[in-house]
Amino acid sequence: MITEVNFIGITPFDPKKDLLIKVKKFFEGSKKALIIRLNQSTYSESLIEEIENLSKKNQSIIIFNSRNKMNNHSNIHLTSKDLMNSQKRFNGDFILGASCHNREEIEKANELQCDYVLISPVQENKNKNKKIGWENFEKLAKGFNGKSFALGGLRKEDLNKSLAHSGAGISGIRCFF
Repeated sequence: MITEVNFIGITPFDPKKDLLIKVKKFFEGSKKALIIRLNQSTYSESLIEEIENLSKKNQSIIIFNSRNKMNNHSNIHLTSKDLMNSQKRFNGDFILGASCHNREEIEKANELQCDYVLISPVQENKNKNKKIGWENFEKLAKGFNGKSFALGGLRKEDLNKSLAHSGAGISGIRCFF
């Protein structure tokens, strides 16, 4: 369950050849979650199978970005656009999460009964999106009924800041990969 997780990694959209080595290292230690978000040219069933096998060693969680191919038993992470276009929670026993950037998206995630949200960008990131900062992260996190993870310009060392601001942990691409 997502409640046992403090770190959610996100695969790079265009990963390098050493992705599996980095995924193996990411899964070391405590239970984590990994959102698979890959471009179509990289995405393959064999790669997904290898990642899933690596995750089983410490019972980590695999979640598929809503833009990637999923099977009916997959945990799903909705992009903010897919979140806002969703009418109801899908049937089934799976983890549902979403990317959120504002109060409206948090309210929609609550309506869909998402298990977790990634709130971003907390800090300035490589895309130079306007950061929301820790105070606004906390306001949004308190407005969500599940677990909130900080995303955007973070390092692993920011875990305690997230926890101190009503978060459950941190998420990221560059801080893990």
